[in-house]
Amino acid sequence: METRDQKLKSIKLETKFVVLTVLVLCLNVLFISCETKAIKNINQNNLKLESSPYLLQHAKNPVYWQRWDREVYKNLNPEEKLLVVSIGYSSCHWCHVMEKETFEDQEVADYMNQNFVSVKVDREENPEVDNIYMTATQMMTGSGGWPLNVICLPDGRPVYGGTYHTKEQWLEVLGKIQKLYTNDKSQLMVFADRVEKGIQEVNTFEISPESKLISPSILEDEMQYWMREWDEEFGGEKRDQKFITPVKFNYIQQYQKLTGDEKVKEYFDKSLITIAHSGVFDPLDGGFYRYTVDPYWNIPHFEKMLYDNAQVLGLYSNAFKQSKNSVFKERVYQTFNFLKKRMANPAGGYYSAIDADNNEGEGRYYVFSKESLQAAAEDDFDLLIAYFNIDLNEPFEEYFYNLKLRPIDSAFLEQYKIDRETLEAKQKSWISKLKVEMQKREFPLIDTKIITSWNALLIVGLTQAYEAFGDPEFLKEAESIYSFLKDNSYKNKHFFHTFQEGNPKIEGFLEDYAFMAQAAITLYKTTGNSTMLEDAIAFNTIVLKEFKDDTSPFFTFTKDPTLFSKIVGVDDNVIPSANAVMAENLWTLGQWTGEKTYSKQAEAMIQGVLPYFSEGGGSDYSQWSQLLAMEVYPHYEVVIIGSEAKNKTVEFQKEYYPNVVFQTSKSESDLPLLKDRFFEEETYIYVCQNRVCLRPVESVKEAIKQMDSWNN
Repeated sequence: METRDQKLKSIKLETKFVVLTVLVLCLNVLFISCETKAIKNINQNNLKLESSPYLLQHAKNPVYWQRWDREVYKNLNPEEKLLVVSIGYSSCHWCHVMEKETFEDQEVADYMNQNFVSVKVDREENPEVDNIYMTATQMMTGSGGWPLNVICLPDGRPVYGGTYHTKEQWLEVLGKIQKLYTNDKSQLMVFADRVEKGIQEVNTFEISPESKLISPSILEDEMQYWMREWDEEFGGEKRDQKFITPVKFNYIQQYQKLTGDEKVKEYFDKSLITIAHSGVFDPLDGGFYRYTVDPYWNIPHFEKMLYDNAQVLGLYSNAFKQSKNSVFKERVYQTFNFLKKRMANPAGGYYSAIDADNNEGEGRYYVFSKESLQAAAEDDFDLLIAYFNIDLNEPFEEYFYNLKLRPIDSAFLEQYKIDRETLEAKQKSWISKLKVEMQKREFPLIDTKIITSWNALLIVGLTQAYEAFGDPEFLKEAESIYSFLKDNSYKNKHFFHTFQEGNPKIEGFLEDYAFMAQAAITLYKTTGNSTMLEDAIAFNTIVLKEFKDDTSPFFTFTKDPTLFSKIVGVDDNVIPSANAVMAENLWTLGQWTGEKTYSKQAEAMIQGVLPYFSEGGGSDYSQWSQLLAMEVYPHYEVVIIGSEAKNKTVEFQKEYYPNVVFQTSKSESDLPLLKDRFFEEETYIYVCQNRVCLRPVESVKEAIKQMDSWNN
């Protein structure tokens, strides 16, 4: 089976002659990226009616922008003008640049308003639209990013795709496409047909009727290929830009724990330590930036996303469970404090993003000049520079410096003839002075959309932090977010994707249901609250009923096709694959409830994704790999039941055991793993494999000993 990328490449080759025709007529543009109410009059900019901060950013453009509409304005476009669909998000730096240079320009606006219907899309609000047009652009050009600017026929089928354009480039592209549409639209029609079929092919799967035997060798061979891409010096993968991508590290930790592979463990530990001390972490305000623009983790792209910080909470919490590295604990608490301070909605839930820019430019809220650092340091400038790991010969944009927290060891203390207590006192003074300067600056825009799926990721991350540290504040916040989403984004037993200005908005996508079910499962595993199990079953039942793909074992991203194609994604991105999370949800529910329908569906999904694991492709399927590892390596059922179940569960889950199905209850239950195991005034721990259990024990220490010795 071809991977998604292979499909895109093959489709691109098949349509090469048409693509070249269109691109030559246009020009080669520079690709730079940041990696409803009824409309009655489209002869004006209608974005002032919206609640999305990104759309509102464009509400004063002279371009007659409209929000996305499922009918793509076919009833309001009697002249059958071409469509411009421009896609971005509020914290996207290059989106801001193109707006200022191009979309605020009157000459550009006049040409677009006369010849096109122009549609602005917030990709976080409408990820399904972004998916369709990003796939098309990748097929046409081999790359993509944001801002994503697509020119379409009146029916919404794309004929041109690109990212950032200067004013001159954009006017030339518009002119060439418009001229072709006016004089000989047949070429564009042929091209649109090819693109439509190509997108449909990308979202279609060839499923073998025969089951494939799965074994550890699938994951072990894949790991050997993947290791070739690892940056063993600086951590992460060998890329010009460095993203954390927590889902990959989650699997790497699981793999090294199950296999005992020391090389993998060394890479995992080194990467997380490097990232914790790198420029991708904000040492003053807290939280992690989206990525670094260099391969050394030095200079970040300064936007902060909820989905990154939500997942990092869980990543570093689980890493702490295993290593007890105090730096990992510090980063979890610093990130949690940042989220509460900057991204928490006072009424509940968390906002989606913080912009990279303020009124002074990209990163200007966070970086400092040499003079500012000298003023904060007073007589300790050399020490401050060393503490924040600053190379004065490598400024950011020739004048500014990004701060990093270097590890402080005995060699550092000896070099600067200082004890740890004195250094900590100086550090507090420096940070206090630098924060005073920061308070004088404009804080970047906060995107106040509350996205259901991203908040669900935060619930999982906070619950994992509670497991690692036993701090009730983490669990309290996780349960609060869960209640907020249930009350505000779940109406008539269906989720909405966002909550904006006091109202739910945008019909929920697969990721909203899958991640909320995962959140409910995680809370149930940790607390034993049966309401969470009931919710998880309810959410998964909706997915099984309304999102099932008719031609594969997977689920579609939307209930109905978007424009001309369904969307079925199985690979991870900055967030885990929603299909992979669904498979894990169903697998876990099958274990807990004994419902064979869940287990069979999960097994079918595993079989459907197996062909993607070949020669390095599995790194994009890390969420699937976690489930595969549960299947091919020994996994245990650990049942804790009795009046002290909660306390013993907390004690057990402080350690890192990835291949364990936990189920806990303070009372009697008919669920398969709990049935006939409750005894008054006793709390027992059962360690089992495939429902075969060792003798029950009363202490966590005894249970762990049983589990560790079972297969030794």
